[in-house]
Amino acid sequence: MYYVSGKLALITGGTRGIGLEIARHLLEAGAKVVVNGRVSTPESEQLQAEFGTDRVVIALADVSKPVEATALVEDAANAFGRLDILIHSAGGPVPGSVLTLTTEIWMDAFALHVHPVFHLFRAAHPWLAKEGGAVLLVSSVAGLRGCPNSVAYQAVKGALIPLAKALAFDNAAAGIRVNVIAPGIIRTRFHAQMTEAARAHNITNRIPLRREGTPTDVAEAALSMICNEFITGEVLTIDGGMSMRVTA
Repeated sequence: MYYVSGKLALITGGTRGIGLEIARHLLEAGAKVVVNGRVSTPESEQLQAEFGTDRVVIALADVSKPVEATALVEDAANAFGRLDILIHSAGGPVPGSVLTLTTEIWMDAFALHVHPVFHLFRAAHPWLAKEGGAVLLVSSVAGLRGCPNSVAYQAVKGALIPLAKALAFDNAAAGIRVNVIAPGIIRTRFHAQMTEAARAHNITNRIPLRREGTPTDVAEAALSMICNEFITGEVLTIDGGMSMRVTA
């Protein structure tokens, strides 16, 4: 068991949604967290008020920019004298087909979802290797199965899986574990535009467990992947059974 009490976690995309809920679970397990986002949010400020500024730092940075991603890691590690857990949860929807997407949107999707892993991991490696650290990448079932009108989102979320496996293999000797979680339909602002008809269709026809997931469902799975010291290079799907279906 990898105990997180007293350890420091850096979470990109940690100021809301799934990233914020993972931060809460880590705090409840005794960790300290640096939650990153492009802007602060009432939710992240409430988390800081609840657990205190000595355990929760809100660090504003755009991790799609390599210099800011690297500085984010260095500032967090130097401030606390350690960095034990790195979670890349930053992202967002990228709707569009290959014929409707602009080149800029395509490139921006990789800049936010995939490229930060390279820069964050390189900066964090010396700290993670000190006592054996844990890295968790937040992918999606869209990276595992085909979805309509989301070619860029599927590509970037799918790319995180072999990237994690490569990092896990190359850095296992340093005691660094790298895993992936792949959430399905989780009720966050990501799905704020979903119609009630689409929600009913998902629950009735697409999700065998007949409900949407919650950030808590994902955070509990994330904490399990972080704490289990004998899991690395793996993908855990949290989708109520949706992706196991032959048809949707």
